[in-house]
Formats: sequence, C-alpha cells, structure tokens
Amino acid sequence: MRWIGLFLLSLFILGGCGDKGGNVGIRSENGKPVDFKPGSVTCPQCHMDLKSMIDSAELVRKNGEVVVFDDPGCMVLWMEAHHVDPSHVRLWVYSRDMHRWIDATKAHYSQTDPTPMGYGFGAYEKPAKDRIPFEEMRLRVLRGLTLKDPKIRKKLLGY
Repeated sequence: MRWIGLFLLSLFILGGCGDKGGNVGIRSENGKPVDFKPGSVTCPQCHMDLKSMIDSAELVRKNGEVVVFDDPGCMVLWMEAHHVDPSHVRLWVYSRDMHRWIDATKAHYSQTDPTPMGYGFGAYEKPAKDRIPFEEMRLRVLRGLTLKDPKIRKKLLGY
C-alpha cells in the first residue's frame, strides 16, 4: 500500500514539472503583439520561461493565436520546424532601443547581443552599422551561423 502512495505522490510531483501552460490561450486582436508577464509563458522551441520582454518575439496567426518566444532565433527555428511561412503570419520582436514591439520583418538585428538562447540577434528599430535585416538574420539562424558557433563567436567577438 505504501508503494502505491509513493507512486501517486511521485506522479503528482513530476506532473508539476511539465509545461506551465506555455502559450496556450494567448490571443491577439487585429494581429497586434500582446504584452505578457515575465515568468508566465514558456518558449515552445527551447521550453524556457520568458524572463523579460527584451529579446522576446511573437508570431500572430490569422486566427489571432499568439506564439511567444524568448529569442528571435527560437522563433525562426520553430517556424522552420512547423513549416510556417513568414509571409502568412505577423511577426513581432521587442526592440532593444525603443523598448516596444516592432514588426520583426522590418527590424534591424545585431549579431552580437547576449540574447536568452545565445544566438546573438538582438532586434532594433533603428538601423546602425553591422545590423542586418530580418531575412539575413533568418538565414543565419537556419544555417547555424550564430554566436553559438565558436568560429562565428571568435570572428564577431574575438573570443
């Protein structure tokens, strides 16, 4: 009898270690981005809780469903894995310079920012030297040309 109790207790405890709800139920009106409380959503790509709005990204489907990511790189990889065409959804990133949601396809991306998953692509509203457009950032993530690659990190950061 004691073993059954321990088994049920372990199921209860382990059941709490799973997804905390992630992005379930987040909806958008008119394709606009949705603010969230840090720690209340989980990235579907890397399964990390979003600790901040900075570097977060959102994909808004035509039906209003919102998928929230902790890093623009996670959004790109998730879209590729789920066969989501960027032209069929609205994409948003939280800008580092203006501290607001901006269109991800019009953002300018640094290649050397310390982002949550280490890809390095911080989003900015304003262009600057060495910032790249969305499509180039997307291709670099898909090809693995990010700060996660030691050769790329050495080339861009010197270490």
